Formats: sequence, C-alpha cells, structure tokens
Amino acid sequence: MENDALTFRSVSAGYKQRPVLENVSFSVREGEFVSLIGPNGCGKSTLLKTAAALIKPLSGTVELFGQDVQRIKPSVRASLLGVVPQKIESPMAFTVSQIVMNGRISSMGWWGTPSPVDHDLVERSMIYTDVLGLRDRLFTELSGGEQQRVALAMVLAQDPKMIMLDESISHLDVNHRQEVLQILMNLNREKRMTILLVSHDLTLSASISDRFLLLEAGSLVKAGTPAEVLEPALLSRVYNCDLTVQQDPYTGYLQVSGAMDSLRRRRKLERSVHVIAGGGSGIELYRRLIIEGYEVTTGVLNRLDSDAEAARALNIPVVLEQPFSPVGAEAVEKALKMIDCADFVVLSRVPFGSGNLVNLHLAEEALKKGKTVLLAAGIGDRDYTEGKAALLAAERLTHDGAFSWHTIHELMGQLQQKIAL
Repeated sequence: MENDALTFRSVSAGYKQRPVLENVSFSVREGEFVSLIGPNGCGKSTLLKTAAALIKPLSGTVELFGQDVQRIKPSVRASLLGVVPQKIESPMAFTVSQIVMNGRISSMGWWGTPSPVDHDLVERSMIYTDVLGLRDRLFTELSGGEQQRVALAMVLAQDPKMIMLDESISHLDVNHRQEVLQILMNLNREKRMTILLVSHDLTLSASISDRFLLLEAGSLVKAGTPAEVLEPALLSRVYNCDLTVQQDPYTGYLQVSGAMDSLRRRRKLERSVHVIAGGGSGIELYRRLIIEGYEVTTGVLNRLDSDAEAARALNIPVVLEQPFSPVGAEAVEKALKMIDCADFVVLSRVPFGSGNLVNLHLAEEALKKGKTVLLAAGIGDRDYTEGKAALLAAERLTHDGAFSWHTIHELMGQLQQKIAL
C-alpha cells in the first residue's frame, strides 16, 4: 500500500501575516505525478514554498512522507524533497558542474569532499538534462533555458524521493521541454519518484499527470483526475475566460483551448461600454473589453488615478477631474454625453467615498435613459460614505433594473447575452 508523500492539513500560509493560502487540504501519494494548476497569483508558488518549509504555515500542518516538514532536519529534508524554482540566482562565478555539485551538499556537508558516488550522481544528472557539454561554462553566461536545465540537474543530483517544479519548464525550447518531461516521466515510472509540477499548459499536463490540483485565489477548488478537473465551466470560471475541453480522437488525451466563439468575438462588435471605475479597478476591465471588440469610454476619474493612466495608455476617451477636488458640473455633463453614446454602463469594483459618489448618480441617470447598467457585486463592502449612501444608491439601481456581476468572465457573458437579445 502506498503512503502519502505530501499532505496539507487545513493549511493557511502567506507573508507577514497576510494569508495567500486559505485552509488548503490535500494529499499526494508516493509515486504520483500531480500537476498543480490555476491562474497567476492564485498561490501555486506559495504552496510549493510552504511544502518545502521555506514558509511556515500560519495555521495547519504540512507533512512530508509522514513527518512534519517544519521539524525535519534540512539534510534529511533534502534527501526527501528537491525543488526546481522558476529561476535560480548565482551571485558568484560558479561553473555548471559546481552548481550541480551543490545538490550533493546536504549529503557531504559544506566542507566535505565529494565521493565517487557524488561525482557519479552529478555526472549522471548532467547527462540526463543535456548539460554535460556545459560543465565548464559559467552559470551566469547561460541562456534562461540552459539555466533551467542546470537547476533540474542540481535537484536530480540530490537523489530525492520527490521533486517539485515551479513552472521550471516554461523557459525551455520545445525539444528540451519534451526531453525534460520524458526524464520526469521516466523517474516517476521507473523509480516511483513523486512529481509535483506547476504548469500553465493544461493540455500537456493532462497527458502526463495522474491527478490535478486546481487552485483559485488561495483555495483548492478541485482535486482529481484530469477528466474530473478539466471541466469547461469550472475552468472558464477559474481562469476568467472561455475554455473548451475536447478529447483527442487518436491519443485519448484531453485538450484545452480557447473557445472558437470567443475568438470570433474579438472583431469589432460596434457596441460601446462606458466604465465607471477608479483606484485601479478598471484596468483589467478596459483590457478585456477592448480585446473582446467593444468601444470603451470611462470617467469621471481623478487625473492622478491609475485608471486614468491606463485609459490614456489604451487611447480610451476619459472624463477627468482635478485631484482632491469634488466632481464638477462640467465633468458630469461630459460623462453624461459619453453615457448617451454607450450601449452599456458597467460599474467596476471601485470603492466609494463622498468624492466619487456622483458616479453612482451617473449610473442612475443611465438607467433612466434606458441603458443597460451592470454593477460589480459587493458595493456595501466598498462603501466609505456617510450613512452608506453608495449602498443605498446601488440598492435603488438594482430595484430599478440594474444587473449584478461577480467576475469579469460572468460580465462578458452577460454583455453577450444582451447583444444577442
């Protein structure tokens, strides 16, 4: 019976008491090949650092081969777990062979002399990763892809029972990526080495992985086989874009790709969206709306607001007001003219205070003019006005027919539905 190689028990972890992972629980069995997936910023790297005892959990426990990872001696931990980071830094002029020999330090000590076994493991690791011909080159002179192969060779030289890779194949060319994956698969199948791979290539991961762990905003939302995790609706929600999943008729493997109707929508739609934003809440909205083919306008914004900078960079017509000043009648009039020309008015996740409350009144005027108004959910959590004036205005808007959205993917779907009507 196989045991667990890695176990997270209700783990929350992060930096300076700021949680990134929230109550994460899962197990990776010995000999499994598991891919850790999820969008950028969801906590994948933090999970790996916590598993490697580089970060101490804020709560919960992490076990490595049945032992609390925080209590394992570093030399013992190195014999159990090797980590290939996204990038390694070498501040000194080390050669490739010296870098790879660092993988043996836990066995021979900082001042120990490499044994024949150490030399054999180092040479074998360099052969496996096709860096033997680079052995006398300085690490700092290598390309990014070559450095990644050297990093993998160093970890292989540790001869661990488990390897974790943090997007470590992303810099490799197609040939060496295939070779490295073949090495990992051989180690997994022949030596029953446990592999945990962080990957953004869902199709590739589906062809090599026993299971997936899907993270979203620091939480584990699904764990299971590729077929169980790669559900189009789930992936589209987590990755905030339209994705399709099909089975290759020849290999039987699942393939994940952008939906074709989403690609077709990227032509000009001859539809205009006025975005009420501020404080950086509009940047991703602007980007996605433009990609999808909408004409975009925005305002009223403070001239120093990051959304104002983004609008200028993207050539989006914007109504601006002076910093630290109330929104004046002239700016309101310009914004109303933009709203008159818009098909939709979208309220972003902007926080509200007394200075920008007028933007909610603009949304009310848009609704009176018969415009479709879509409000980001949770205004009450972002309401810093006296007497919760923003929340009251949002409730009036909803009562009068405004729609609510939670994610940008959901918003894009609602806009498409309105266009289709």
